Amino acid sequence: MFGKYASPLGIMTFEVEKDHLIGMTIDDLDVVISDHPMILKIQHELDQYFKGQLKHFGLAVSFHKGTPFQQSVWREMLKIPYGQTKSYGEIAALIGKPLAVRAVGQACKKNPIGIVVPCHRVIGKDGSMTGYSGKDYIHVKQRLLDFEREHKPWSIM
Repeated sequence: MFGKYASPLGIMTFEVEKDHLIGMTIDDLDVVISDHPMILKIQHELDQYFKGQLKHFGLAVSFHKGTPFQQSVWREMLKIPYGQTKSYGEIAALIGKPLAVRAVGQACKKNPIGIVVPCHRVIGKDGSMTGYSGKDYIHVKQRLLDFEREHKPWSIM
């Protein structure tokens, strides 16, 4: 079943199966929308996120696509805290494949559940904004990172 959300980045279309989010894209796809409670929950959490009030999604996700390697990258991205970033190399090391930096980049590019699985939080080791579903979408990555930094909760050190 499918749902949609009007975000500041454009219409987002997402897919749910067995109460798990399995896909999300910034694209107004031609799909039949459901009013299932899980659809409403996703819309609510996206609304809270884009208001700067939600720092961690509480949605169950399931990866139905991708290789085991890609899925390991996506699971690792789920651990990156709101408002923070990790480099492609850091992700590669964390999943036990320190030489697979380019493959991590390709896995990020194929992330089926954008925003919730935060591939926008993965950057070049020099802090550069490389990739985000291809070079034509780097501005979206930058907008999301700027938004999260602006709404980052205070921490006491």
